[in-house]
Amino acid sequence: MRRILFRGDAKPSIGTGDLMSLLNLSHYFENDGWQTFFLIRGYESGIRIIEGKGVKNVTVIPPDCSLQEEQQVIENLIIQKGIDILFLEITERKLTDYTLPSGVKKVCVNFDGIIPDGIDMAINWDIEGAINFNKELHPKTRFLLGPQYIILPYNFDRARIAARTYYPKPQNLLIAMGGADELNFTLKVLDAILEDEPVMRITVITGAGYLYNKELEAALSKSKNSHTVKQNVHNMFEEYMGCDVAIGAGGLTSYELIATATPAILIATYAHQISRCKYFDEQGWAKYLGFRTFESKELRFYMQNPPQVIKTNIFDTRQIVESVSRLLR
Repeated sequence: MRRILFRGDAKPSIGTGDLMSLLNLSHYFENDGWQTFFLIRGYESGIRIIEGKGVKNVTVIPPDCSLQEEQQVIENLIIQKGIDILFLEITERKLTDYTLPSGVKKVCVNFDGIIPDGIDMAINWDIEGAINFNKELHPKTRFLLGPQYIILPYNFDRARIAARTYYPKPQNLLIAMGGADELNFTLKVLDAILEDEPVMRITVITGAGYLYNKELEAALSKSKNSHTVKQNVHNMFEEYMGCDVAIGAGGLTSYELIATATPAILIATYAHQISRCKYFDEQGWAKYLGFRTFESKELRFYMQNPPQVIKTNIFDTRQIVESVSRLLR
């Protein structure tokens, strides 16, 4: 049995998308016969995600663990568990800070274009991912670049998405501004809606790293509409398929909205999200309102009059598993 060790973290300052994407990817590997292992720092958000999803084979290191100590844990796990692939997606430290272990193939998700020697495969699903890397500096590295390599949850049902239909007048609104939403755009969006509240059922999704639940509940208490708040949801596919229109941030959520052909209104909450949000808008897959700002009137207009969705089928996470598997041949 082939074995893969995933290394990633989650906490409010770095978000939860990195760890969530690795968890999503692990199901593809497991379905292909792999045994999966995880190494995370003991941040509360990451622990809640791992426990909530019942993930097995998890090693937790202290949040203040030094780089040297972390590298020793990685090397011990590789030897003890017979790891074949080390899969890195880390945002707090640069990959070039690490002394990579020998004897295993090494794969990384990387967005700054700076990777150490010895990386066998680098993945970047940004719209402009291809321009971030100087491939000539890494002739032995295989690159998977472009939005088609986004890591989607394993349960996304292509047949249901293809057959999806839409009500002429939306009744169910989904607000999903990302797992951590440290800038609390969830509340900003909700406040804009409540200025002139349309009659809709509202579902608000917050992630394991969201810290503003009291403020959110206070705002929702003023709403005349039926509303539900769900935190750390295990099955986002059903949430996407169950709404008529969604408001989302430009992170992992934006890809999932596009992949499920959900009528979506996007707000970029970080600069690196701008290009993808603009691209999704240009392709007719979503409506982009702006970077850390939006017009309340425009938001409410597109909630009640969602743009017609052009469905796409470009995303295929299984390509990652197939490519990683070829590294061992």
